[in-house]
Amino acid sequence: MLSRIPRKTGGFSYFLIFNLTWMILFLVSSCTPSKPETAPDKEKDPQYHYEKAVVAMRYELPDMALDFLKQALALDPNHYASYNLAGIIYHKKGNYQAASEALQKAIELKPDSGEAHHNLGVVYQDMGEITQAEKEYRQAVALGYAPSLSLLARLLLDQKRYDEAIEFGLKAAEANPKDPAIFNLLGVACNEKQQYKDAANYFHRALNLNPEDPIILINLGIAYLNLGEKGRARELLEKALTKLKDQALIDKVKAWLQEIKLL
Repeated sequence: MLSRIPRKTGGFSYFLIFNLTWMILFLVSSCTPSKPETAPDKEKDPQYHYEKAVVAMRYELPDMALDFLKQALALDPNHYASYNLAGIIYHKKGNYQAASEALQKAIELKPDSGEAHHNLGVVYQDMGEITQAEKEYRQAVALGYAPSLSLLARLLLDQKRYDEAIEFGLKAAEANPKDPAIFNLLGVACNEKQQYKDAANYFHRALNLNPEDPIILINLGIAYLNLGEKGRARELLEKALTKLKDQALIDKVKAWLQEIKLL
């Protein structure tokens, strides 16, 4: 019986070798890489060039960004985002005509873009086209683009349309309650309407958000001066005086302080 054991073992060993060989061949076959699919050609994708333009602008490379945008628009003449960004870049470079043309094209492609209307409003305002700027800001606001609220309020304030400035200023404050510039604007509008107590309240809110701003300190000081509170006015104006660098403004504050002494 012992003489028959090697024969059985040998046959079993051969069976294992056969199966191991099959398994190795199977594993080798299953690990053989399949033929790679053809990768999409990014150079033919306008969005790819647009995204490169965004990166270029992140590092303040406007000319490089414009080159990428031109490539994007050559591939897709209706690429809204590229026109919108081109308008922003041309405005930054001071080429207002090119900026307005790019943004008008963006709006033509996407009329419901509050951002594009807002950007065109900024361009028109810098071009001195105030009526057109107001129209674009109002359209942006109607489309729900909140950043236009404060710019529209400031535009109306500059035109001495104080009630409208306050109306949109309050909406801007509701949308962005941590922006001291908005409360400062509301204070200025109220001061011009001789609503000095309301003005002081808004300037206080602005100062709480930015305690070291010398302009807000001056405005609050003037509001107290108009309210007849000379001591508080002098304290604020003196504090502002130590923070100012503009000589013309320094001279104005000194004149107000001298006026308080004479009252």
